[in-house]
Amino acid sequence: MIELLVALVIGMLGSLAIMQVFTTSEAGRRATGSLADTQSNALVGLFAIERDLQQAGMGLADLKVLGCAIQATDPPLSNLNDRLMVPAAIIPAGTAASSDDNVWGIPPGDADSDILVVAYARAINMMEGTPLTRADSASPYRLTNVLGVGMGDTLLLAQTGVNCSMGQVATVNQATEEVMIANSAGVAYTTNAYVFNLGVMPRLVAYAVRNGALTVCDFMLADCSAAGLVDDTSVWQPVVSDVVALIAQYGWDTSIPADMTADLFCKTRVAPGGVCPGGDNGWPASGNRALAQAQRACDWARIPAIRVGLVMRSGQYEKEEVSPATIPLWPDSVISPTTTGPVYSVPDRHYRYRVAYSTVALRNIIWLGAQSTC
Repeated sequence: MIELLVALVIGMLGSLAIMQVFTTSEAGRRATGSLADTQSNALVGLFAIERDLQQAGMGLADLKVLGCAIQATDPPLSNLNDRLMVPAAIIPAGTAASSDDNVWGIPPGDADSDILVVAYARAINMMEGTPLTRADSASPYRLTNVLGVGMGDTLLLAQTGVNCSMGQVATVNQATEEVMIANSAGVAYTTNAYVFNLGVMPRLVAYAVRNGALTVCDFMLADCSAAGLVDDTSVWQPVVSDVVALIAQYGWDTSIPADMTADLFCKTRVAPGGVCPGGDNGWPASGNRALAQAQRACDWARIPAIRVGLVMRSGQYEKEEVSPATIPLWPDSVISPTTTGPVYSVPDRHYRYRVAYSTVALRNIIWLGAQSTC
């Protein structure tokens, strides 16, 4: 009997040891698998953002266009009416849609998460614009040439210091070099105005974190500024899940004269020779409507890069706290000029977090070159 009891105790102890090993192994397996999925999602989400940022400003990199207020009356371009045309705009976390600092009027996303808006053309001609040859305030507009302009193309009319107009081509008269566009904005242009062909479907998209997912909305398909559509997944389409924050900063060229090299990174507008203010949560670079269009254009001519990071959270809840209270989003720069990377405050330390970040050169702005007037 005693031998049976001893054997039973030994067997129970062995079972407990085996279960402990199994439990620990299973917890590790789940944590590892969850983190692997999180890291895969991070790379996919960052790739999508990088792909758009690399093309930001294509067909728009001109001082007449940068920072101009769009006038458009017909859908889908009416979704852009009174927005500011910039290659990529950072809307800081929590900025109200009605704020002048919110250049696209987009409702805020999840807490502590910025919104990133990217714009670029998809045409293969007239990338540098063609001048108007006759002063007009309504179509038909007479161009220097209409080569490559087709039905359904989106044209942008821009002139320094005035609003720009967007409309889709209705007719093209090859004999008179005139185009009729579906736009009655009534902006008066002189022969100093230029016309840019943005293609049949230019890209004007917004990335935001909503309900724990990185989502994207296309202004050419829906009104991304409509508050009633923020939970509509057919409008704000999910890209990847397990995202808790999107954080972005402009790379500013503060050199005098400009040399198209990013000297420091922050969200806030930085004048030539200036520094980022403490806190770095001010209004976007070219979003201040109190500035004249020419000044907004010069602001954008000094932003050769954007730095963006995605904060990801695993789906596996841990009984113990497994994450630090704060997470650096990217390393500080230790060489001159030094810059400080932002820090993310972890809301729930019982989950594991990962950060994917990248600095994307805005090549279309770089190709614009340093502007002597800025």
